[in-house]
Amino acid sequence: MTRTSTQRVDRRTPVLLTDAGGVLLLNNHSLLLPLVSRYGGVTTPEAYQRASFACHSAANPADGGTGDYYGLFGEFAGIPEERREAFTDEFRALSHTRNMCHLANPHAVAMLRRVAAKGIPVVVVSQADGTAAQLLREAEVCQVGDGPGVTVAAVVDSAIVGIDKPDPELFRHALDLVGAAPSQAVHLGDTVPADVRGAQAAGIRALHYDPFGDCGDVAGDHPHVRRIAETETVLDAMAAEL
Repeated sequence: MTRTSTQRVDRRTPVLLTDAGGVLLLNNHSLLLPLVSRYGGVTTPEAYQRASFACHSAANPADGGTGDYYGLFGEFAGIPEERREAFTDEFRALSHTRNMCHLANPHAVAMLRRVAAKGIPVVVVSQADGTAAQLLREAEVCQVGDGPGVTVAAVVDSAIVGIDKPDPELFRHALDLVGAAPSQAVHLGDTVPADVRGAQAAGIRALHYDPFGDCGDVAGDHPHVRRIAETETVLDAMAAEL
């Protein structure tokens, strides 16, 4: 079942929905970077995360097309072309030994703390495999109730609920858990086809977390945040309007 508290919000309070992977959690470069470096690619955590965001954007373009993240990663990580096929095979195999998206994003954790301190309910809405709540707790990002991270109202895992992004019903389910209306919610996500389109279809304001400006959308299609703290500004403005 969805992990949730009994929190209910009044209609004058904004609500933050947020994706997990790519926002609250990042790919763990400490497990993947040695392989990338061995094949002649990037060598620093910062460069790895930069390549990962660029590759994710290319594999999930704003126009709704689809690509193979693992097949594309070698190019973005600077792997020499003649070594990419062998690299891709190893990279794909290593990436599937466990969920690699389990490294806490410190900027996201700091943002969650500040948002929670303002009394704004937070619901995590994750396209996941049934382990979203566990990964978030283990990374000390957030959890429902007491724990090592920020206390949130609910963690919605698509595998447990049985609804996948971008189905707007997943986002409506998240709102129902805290008794909120779409007009008082913001959803922060890193993927246009899944997060932005799903939230928009549910009548929720969507924010695309795009830290390096990789999104290739038509100008004005949806708002972006390059710094995750900008989410607070949007929530503060919404609070003033409600």
